[in-house]
Amino acid sequence: MHSKAFRGRNLQALLGKIEAIIVLNCSFGAIRLCSILFIQSKRLTGDKAMMKVNDFQKYEVTLKIPYEDYFSLIYETKYLLEARLGPDRCFIANVAMYGNNRRKGVEKAVEWFNKEFKGVLGSAFKVMTVDDPFEEVSYDDDFACNDLGNKYLNQDTIERVISESDGDLVQEDPKSENSQHNSLRRIKRRKKENTQLTSRLSQTPSGTIYYRMSEPLSSNGKRMKTTSVKLSSKSLEKALREVARRGLDKFEKLDESKSVKKVKSLITKKAA
Repeated sequence: MHSKAFRGRNLQALLGKIEAIIVLNCSFGAIRLCSILFIQSKRLTGDKAMMKVNDFQKYEVTLKIPYEDYFSLIYETKYLLEARLGPDRCFIANVAMYGNNRRKGVEKAVEWFNKEFKGVLGSAFKVMTVDDPFEEVSYDDDFACNDLGNKYLNQDTIERVISESDGDLVQEDPKSENSQHNSLRRIKRRKKENTQLTSRLSQTPSGTIYYRMSEPLSSNGKRMKTTSVKLSSKSLEKALREVARRGLDKFEKLDESKSVKKVKSLITKKAA
């Protein structure tokens, strides 16, 4: 009887050692890992824990955690996280976030990351991406690399937007010291063109209006020069009144008549 109890205790101890060895082997990547970190106080109970009213779109957050950092996470975190060992000796974990658009989804993901990991994994931009299942991130002339909705892009989205940009964008170097932590950067500066209000009035992107004034170079008025004159007015209506008040258009008819004569002369020569 005592012998059976002794053998039972030995068997139980042996099984405990085998279990410990298996866990140890899993930790060092000998087999595919699905490790669980236990919470002291709370844990998520599925996707619903991330969802609120009006947050109807689902976004997948992916954490790519370097091998060494993962074990720091084991000892420090209070969050339940399932992860698998992926390529390049990195652990991959996925969490669902909900929002009414991608920008809101990213905002929630960053808040969640900072709250749950408290700096153990460093900055979120180094390990976290958020997918773009509805292709909300797309290139246009007003695309802003530093907009939160255009950050934390996964590789598929990065490649798609770069293709749409036709050479205007490239992927940001993850080791860059750029404080914006963008996923993309612009390699061609956007040329901001003036808005043509009339044939002689134009407005810069900052709102300044210029009048293209003509005046004769000689007393006979055969040669004219053009000068851009800065106006104080900020609207077309006021600019027209300012031009008239300052007499900036006094040679305008003369210049236009000379242009008409020049065109007629060319037409006559072609006809001949």
